[in-house]
Parts: sequence; structure tokens; C-alpha cells
Amino acid sequence: MARVSLDSNVLIYAALEPQTVKGRHAQDLVARAAVRGVLSSQALLEFVAVVRRRAPALTEHAIAQAEAWSKTFETAPTTDRVVAEALSMVRLHQFQVWDGVIWAAARQAGVAVLFSEDLQDGFAKDGMRTLNPFLVDAANLQRLIDA
Repeated sequence: MARVSLDSNVLIYAALEPQTVKGRHAQDLVARAAVRGVLSSQALLEFVAVVRRRAPALTEHAIAQAEAWSKTFETAPTTDRVVAEALSMVRLHQFQVWDGVIWAAARQAGVAVLFSEDLQDGFAKDGMRTLNPFLVDAANLQRLIDA
């Protein structure tokens, strides 16, 4: 089974837009990924920050959800090695800083696939690739997770 990670945008769709196609797709991915999934501390905290900004009344719910996800998923920390690799991704590949942190934390946690709507679909480096989960159907998502 492949280790996978989710960017904060997947978590945000799952929590804030459950009635939309993307929201349902994100909820399905979160459930499938929970078996061997990794979430970076950055993705969890971005999730709370975005919910707090977009829907302040849901802040406590977002905090509780982030705490639950941190128990369900392995949480990849932001270490000095993650910071160094993130800065390298910013320098060499023009990543946004926080996307670099999410990328580096996932890669150092041994993740094979990082699901993100924000990063370049198909980008691969050092044994990990980024896929836009909203461009992949449920059957193929499961195949990627089971690989």
C-alpha cells in the first residue's frame, strides 16, 4: 500500500463544501487515505486558519476536526530538514513557501503521492509525485492508494 498525503485544500473542501462535487470527492479521499495517510502539521494548521478566516463560527469545529485527523493520520512535523528542503523547492521549482513545507514534510515521511489541487499535477521528484485529486476518479484514486 502506498503512503499518501493530502494538501490543506483537500481538507478544506471536505469540511467547508460537503455539498459540492469537489467536497464529496475530498471527503471520499480523506476516508480512503486514513488507512496509511500522512498529514503535515502545516496542512492541518492551514486548514484551521482557512476555516477560521472563511467561517469564523466553525473555528471550534475545525480545531476538533484537526485534532481528530492528527490522531487518525500520521502527522509529519516541520523539522529543520523539512525547512531546508522546502527552501530548496522554493528556490529550484518556484514553490510557494508553505507548499514547499507541505511537500518536504510529506516526502521525508516516505509518501509516494501528495494529493493537491494547488501544486503542479504530475510533478515528480525524489520518489514522490503530486496529483490533483479532482482530476482522478474514485476507482483510480483507490488504485493509487493501494499501489
